[in-house]
Amino acid sequence: MRRTILLFVTLFTAMEIYAQSGSVAATVIDASTREGVPGAVVEFAPADPAAQKRYFTTGYKGRVEATVPYGTYKVSVSFLGYETLEKELKLSAAKKSLGTLELAPSSTEIEAVVKEVKSMRTSQKGDTVSYNAGAFKVTADADVEGLLKKMPGITITDGEVEAQGETVKKVFVDGKEFFGEDVTSAIKSLPAQAVDKVEVYDKLSDAAEFSGMDDGEGYKAINIVTKPNMRQGQFGKLYAGYGYQPETEGTTSNHKYNVGGNVNLFHGSSRVSVIGLFNNVNQQNFSFEDILGVSGGSGGRGGVGALMVRPQSGVASVNSFGVNYSDSWGKTGRQDKVTLQASYFFNRTTTKNYSTIDKWYETPSPIDTLHTDGYSNNTNGNHRLNARLEWRISENQSLMSRTGLSFQSYDPYSTTYGHQWGESGLRVVDNFSDGDRTGVNLNQYLSYRTKLGKDGRTLTLDGSVRYRNNRGDTDSYSNQARGIDPDLIVVPTDTLLPRYQRAHSPSFSYNLRGDVTYTEPVSQYAQLSLQYRVAYNYQESDKKVYVTPDDRFETAGVEPDPSLSQSSNTGYLTHRIGPGFRIVKGKNRFVANVSYQRAQLTGEVLSATKVMRAGDDAKTSHGFNNLTYFLMGQLNINKENSIRLFINSSTDNPGIGELQNVYDISNAQSISKGNPHLRPSYSNNVRFHYVNSNVEKGRTFMWMFSMQNTSNYITSSMAYDVEVEVPTGEVDGGGDPVTETYNPHTYSTYTNMDGYWNLRTHLSYGLPVSFLKSNLNVMAGVNYTLTPTLVARKATDGSVYLDNGEIVGGERNDASRLSYDFRAVLGSNISENVDFTLSWHGAYNIAKNSLVVNDSDNKNRYFNHVATAAMKFVFLKSFTFTGNVSYQQNIGFTNDYDNSYVLCNVYLGKKVFRNRRGEVMFGVNDLFDQNTAFSRTTGSGYTQNSINSVIGRYYTVQFVYNLRNFGKRGSKDIKDYDGMGALGGNRRGVGRPPMGPPPGGRGPMF
Repeated sequence: MRRTILLFVTLFTAMEIYAQSGSVAATVIDASTREGVPGAVVEFAPADPAAQKRYFTTGYKGRVEATVPYGTYKVSVSFLGYETLEKELKLSAAKKSLGTLELAPSSTEIEAVVKEVKSMRTSQKGDTVSYNAGAFKVTADADVEGLLKKMPGITITDGEVEAQGETVKKVFVDGKEFFGEDVTSAIKSLPAQAVDKVEVYDKLSDAAEFSGMDDGEGYKAINIVTKPNMRQGQFGKLYAGYGYQPETEGTTSNHKYNVGGNVNLFHGSSRVSVIGLFNNVNQQNFSFEDILGVSGGSGGRGGVGALMVRPQSGVASVNSFGVNYSDSWGKTGRQDKVTLQASYFFNRTTTKNYSTIDKWYETPSPIDTLHTDGYSNNTNGNHRLNARLEWRISENQSLMSRTGLSFQSYDPYSTTYGHQWGESGLRVVDNFSDGDRTGVNLNQYLSYRTKLGKDGRTLTLDGSVRYRNNRGDTDSYSNQARGIDPDLIVVPTDTLLPRYQRAHSPSFSYNLRGDVTYTEPVSQYAQLSLQYRVAYNYQESDKKVYVTPDDRFETAGVEPDPSLSQSSNTGYLTHRIGPGFRIVKGKNRFVANVSYQRAQLTGEVLSATKVMRAGDDAKTSHGFNNLTYFLMGQLNINKENSIRLFINSSTDNPGIGELQNVYDISNAQSISKGNPHLRPSYSNNVRFHYVNSNVEKGRTFMWMFSMQNTSNYITSSMAYDVEVEVPTGEVDGGGDPVTETYNPHTYSTYTNMDGYWNLRTHLSYGLPVSFLKSNLNVMAGVNYTLTPTLVARKATDGSVYLDNGEIVGGERNDASRLSYDFRAVLGSNISENVDFTLSWHGAYNIAKNSLVVNDSDNKNRYFNHVATAAMKFVFLKSFTFTGNVSYQQNIGFTNDYDNSYVLCNVYLGKKVFRNRRGEVMFGVNDLFDQNTAFSRTTGSGYTQNSINSVIGRYYTVQFVYNLRNFGKRGSKDIKDYDGMGALGGNRRGVGRPPMGPPPGGRGPMF
């Protein structure tokens, strides 16, 4: 705590040092078109010739805000193709507005002059790191993803974008949302050629943006600033391809197809983007909204991007379509009066997968080995609609509405067969499941904001409604026969004892929330706030399970099994109130909020109460009191160095699946049950960021550190080889419940435990390598996670048993994982005709379990790494060679395994048409036919290796056309007109062509 106080004292001292500086705001526009001019250079030349000049760059819509010391300046505004504008400035106040500065187009024709300079790679403004897209050369038909991969501090793994060590939750284009929360679709839907700058920043919540009081509900975002000359016209990419695979494993057809593309129609503020993708080569350039929790999670617990997940393992056939629209109308002062952003996305994906799993149970589990082979055929459909409408009623009032509507259907089919042997005996795994699930999710958010006369005095009223309705029907069977002695000469015939079930599981939930926030200025730089929030979260489920006589799953005349069926509801009523404080001096700021939170949990079991041991267990009521806090400090030391620190606490309520007090025996070898007595978890979080941008030398250094400690962490409680007495719903003559005995390998429930930790540090350094005409980015990180669990093994003395589903006699096991990773990326800047990207990523992992006494047996060590080379050469003016090769190796030091493969794709192409915007390509994917999807996971008492289906070698022909059509009014660059610049080439990130599948399925799991 003393270090924290010292840090904030230092921050305030720095603020005082910069207190004699003022903020100068202006908007630079084109005098003829009246449109903003981003990228213009604004120079502040002090009257004193010995003083240092200061430079700033205009951003979105030509806006700029510069912090300079008090004094007299000559302000010059310049941009290629415009006359330089000069203006005198005398700054003696904290804030100064230069209004609108109009740049007149240059009347002098620009000669074709080539001058080699070191492009500015990155710059900083407040908490925003801005990348100059022109400093990262790529070729003509790339998307934004190819551009981002070359930028320091940004990584893309399996479609997930990470910037400065944090996951990017949204992408904006010129300050407007683009395809909602689907980051993957956004970065694949715009050509890199249209990008002027990429801005990475911490986006505040809608309410916090207006009041200025950071509420801790922000997220990492990327804003793509387009070139002014490409905001008036049509551009995009269309492609079609056919391939043939001689040999397949049954998950895919011999005949391959891939058709898709994107078209962007820009007309000033009116913009329409359309994307489509239809293929059977496992190309999934999007994330889907998982409101059913089919990805294995809980379906999300809130927050931006919480429901967006990447595709599942296997080989997919994809049909998807999306459209994004944005426009604005009218003016209120200098801002748009009405702004609309809306998007719709549809996808239907069928994924087939043959999987092999080898799992080693280790201490503290019984020493066992599990081997299974499985097949799955899952169809997932998703409709997603998002809209944001903002109306600036006046300069002091605004109303904002955000609407989200989504529908998901999921039809899973799977079979699994295998054996488990070891200390638990011999068990036969034989499982089957066939489901039909649907879900609807509706979100509506409204915010009214008004300024109450005095600057800084504001009132914000927010309200939201969230409704979710899910339905699920599943037919399944599993083998419930207990383990036998593997040393028996004759194996008993009852090793297979299937139990057939049909489950009907509807559920719905709704959330109501209201906020009132009032802010009051207390000085020129400081502001106080008071916020009150009330929220009610209700969840209800009605699970009915029918035990049927055979695999026809007929339920005529069959009553729901009371031991497996249950209807329940839970409600959380939360009140939160507290003050806040904010101080801003120049570009430095400090925010502190503290709140008292009272949460009341009520729950009720509506059926199957007669099987409870105590009647009071049918109802639950708990009250929780917490004090939450949020601290944020930002110190901009100078234009090249900045520090940001976040310290906050948060609570997380258990989901309905974790609370449901009913046994789940759909897999009789792994029975689970909820815990209605779970408490909300409470987390303390710290995030620290340091960024250094050396504009002159083009170097960027970033350091991130984060920490999370959670008390009452909701974790698993696991028992091995214990008898589970499942109530049948009947009572005996004495009034006690009648039970049926099961002997699963694992029994699990949920419990609260203290001591969850996650620590992470991440370093990134990027610099130009002049002698190679390339950019080098190196990244390194350490990640440590400690997860507490409760583990119990069957004891001969009877000290381990179940009491009404609760495990008695278990021991705490801390499962820890320490990971060291390193990544290096070398991206060429040689020319538009010679483009390559070389990368290497490796991770060394150590997994431990605290219950293992022998240190030599306590370390599960493994190493994964992948080396990749991607290139594209243009030769003889119109011929192309495209290739990408990756070598991936997975090494297990503890379990002694070595899995490696080489994936190589090569293509020869020919540019066609007069402007060479078309390209015909012939090639082969997976030249050596070695593609593999391997992954390793570890947990409390186990290590697991998985191999899933992939697409092998196939031959392909494809056609790509790049649409570029910009009117004279929309462009001031001669190269952007039809037929011009064909010899000069453009930018493109080297990657696989449209027909190329992702290497190794989902890639390695680091």
